Amino acid sequence: MSNNSKDPIGVSFIIPVYNKAKHLPSVIKQIKLQQGDFPKQYIFLDDGSTDGSLDIVRSKTANWENVIISSQPNSGSAAATNTAISFANQPFLKFVDADDLLTERATVVLLNALMASDACLIFGDERRFTSTRQLNLLGPSDDATIDRIESPLRLALKNSLFNPSQFLVRTDAVRAVGGCDERVIHSQEYGLTLRLARRWPFLRLNDVVTWLPTQSEGRLSTNEGRQLQRVTRAVAHFLYENPDLPFSVKSFACKRLAGRSLKYVRRRGRGTRVGRWYFRYLAAQLNLVNDHAGFAAECVAAFKGAEKSPVGEQAPNY
Repeated sequence: MSNNSKDPIGVSFIIPVYNKAKHLPSVIKQIKLQQGDFPKQYIFLDDGSTDGSLDIVRSKTANWENVIISSQPNSGSAAATNTAISFANQPFLKFVDADDLLTERATVVLLNALMASDACLIFGDERRFTSTRQLNLLGPSDDATIDRIESPLRLALKNSLFNPSQFLVRTDAVRAVGGCDERVIHSQEYGLTLRLARRWPFLRLNDVVTWLPTQSEGRLSTNEGRQLQRVTRAVAHFLYENPDLPFSVKSFACKRLAGRSLKYVRRRGRGTRVGRWYFRYLAAQLNLVNDHAGFAAECVAAFKGAEKSPVGEQAPNY
C-alpha cells in the first residue's frame, strides 16, 4: 500500500440500506457532520426496503452535493455493499451500517492515521447504547493511540475484529481482493476482512468511532447462531479460495471453528450430537485434518436451526 504524502485524499461513504427507517435520520445526520476538509462522496444503496427507507434517504440528502442514491431488488448486504463500492470515485472508503452513529471526527482521524502508513485499513472502537443520553459523539481524540497489526489474519480468524461502521479502507485494496463475498449474503465485512488481512497490515485506533444501538430490528449480530453460521461459512469459502495458506494457519482456523461448534451445541443441550462435535474438535486439536476447507464447511451444520440459509446464500460444499 502506498503512503506517499502526495496521494489523493478523499472518502466515499458506503451506506447499504434495508428497512432502517427508524434509524436513518440520526445516521444521516452523523454522516453529514463528519469533520475534515477533504472531498466526500456519499453512496446510499437501498436493497429493496419496504418501510420507506429510500424516501427518507432522498429527503434527508436532497441538498447534498456528490450524492449517489441507487436501489436494487433485495439481494443481501454483501451484494448491496459491492454495488455501492462500484460507484465509488474516492481513494478511501468509509462504510456505515444504516443504524450506527459515527462520532463527528471518526472519518478524519481514521483517514489521517491511515494516510501516514502503508496499511490497507484502520478500525476504531465501538460502544453500544440503549438511550441517546449515553452518547458522546464528539470524538475521537487526535491523541488516541494507534496499534499496528503487521499480520492480522490469525486475529481475524480468531474473532471478528470490527463491524462495517468501525473501519476505513483503501479503495484499491478492496477492489484488488474482489470486495465482499456475495456467497455469504450478510455479515459482509467478515469475508472482506479475511481477504484483506491475508495481504496487508491493519491499524487499530484505540478510541470510539461509532455507537451501535443495542436494539435494532433485523440486526444480524443479535442472533448468535445466525452470526456464527455465517462466520463459519465465510471461513470455509476463504480456505477454499486460498489452498496455499500455511498449514498452521488453516489448522488454526479449523480449531477455532470446531471449538465454536462444540460450545454452541453443548449450550443447547443437543444430546447425542455433542459426541459428534467433540470428536471433530479433537481431530482439529490434534492436527488430523487434511481437507481444511471441507472440514470448515461441515462445521456450518452445527448451527442448523439457528436459521435456514436465505435464498441466494450458498452453503459451502467442498
